[in-house]
Amino acid sequence: MSPTRRRRRRLARAGGGAGEAATGAGTSRPPLPEWRWRTLPVFAALSVGLFTGIILGSAVTGTGIAGTVVFLIVAGMLGLSVSRLLTRLLMRRGFIRPRARRR
Repeated sequence: MSPTRRRRRRLARAGGGAGEAATGAGTSRPPLPEWRWRTLPVFAALSVGLFTGIILGSAVTGTGIAGTVVFLIVAGMLGLSVSRLLTRLLMRRGFIRPRARRR
């Protein structure tokens, strides 16, 4: 019998259920990891989601001047994130070299 199965059987006998024993005051959960929101993957996901929402929303409702301005801003965000991702990919593959930092 595996150790995890033995532990489950022991918890079930002692506390009447694994769910009650696992959520008791004696157990502590590890702290959540610190999430860095200002990173390129988060920005890329945000811009793709916004672009998709703008396209689908304008297809359903139509747009005015405000919709066109918002669309241009979101399209710029998407272009920026795609260009950064492609630049990283090209640097990783060795097609382009990173610039030396100025001092």
